[in-house]
Amino acid sequence: MPAESGDHPADGGLWSVAVGERDGVTVVSLSGELDLAAVDDLGEALGTALDAGGEGLVIDMIGVGFCDSSCLHALLRAAARARTSGTGFALVAVSPAVIRPITVLQLREMLPIAGSVSEAVAWVRER
Repeated sequence: MPAESGDHPADGGLWSVAVGERDGVTVVSLSGELDLAAVDDLGEALGTALDAGGEGLVIDMIGVGFCDSSCLHALLRAAARARTSGTGFALVAVSPAVIRPITVLQLREMLPIAGSVSEAVAWVRER
C-alpha cells in the first residue's frame, strides 16, 4: 500500500495522517489534535484505509495530544466496520488524553489499545 500523508488545519490546531503497512497490516498514524474540525477528514482516512484491505487495521495515536468525542465516534465506526468485515482492529496509545476517555466510557473492548505498533500488529494478526 502506498504511503499517504497530509497535514490538516483544524481551527488553529493541526493534525496529520500517514498511511503505511507493516506485515500485511494497514497502519494509520495520527498526530496532533483530533476534534470536531478533524472528524470528517479522519472518517474519510479511516474509511479509505479499510477499503484498501489488508490483514488488519492499526491506528497509531501515539502522537495525538487530544481526541474529542466526535473523533472517538469516528474510531468506533471504523472499529465496527472492521469487525463486520472480519478485519482485526487495534489502537496504539500511551497518552492519558486518548486512553482516559476510552477507559472511562468502557470502550476498550471495542477500541483495544496496545502500547506499540509492533504489539498492535501482532495482536491484529492473531485475530
